[in-house]
Amino acid sequence: MKFDRIADGEATAYTAGVERLHPDVDKSLQREGYTSETTLYVVMAGGETYASHDRYAIARELPGDAGWVIDALRDLEREYLGVPS
Repeated sequence: MKFDRIADGEATAYTAGVERLHPDVDKSLQREGYTSETTLYVVMAGGETYASHDRYAIARELPGDAGWVIDALRDLEREYLGVPS
């Protein structure tokens, strides 16, 4: 997993990570019904770890207005994993 610091440009910053997973390699994804590659997102904030394949779900779980996290995770995905726009 590739980790980096993401920040909102004001006062909030989190450690975040992205990893590309494929159901042929990770059999638990097959059991959950995944048939193609997916990205796992992880955000560490305030002693808690939030992980999901849905970056919108992570933003909803974080305290305060964390809508900026959606774009920050997408940017990490593009930078580290080469996922197109």
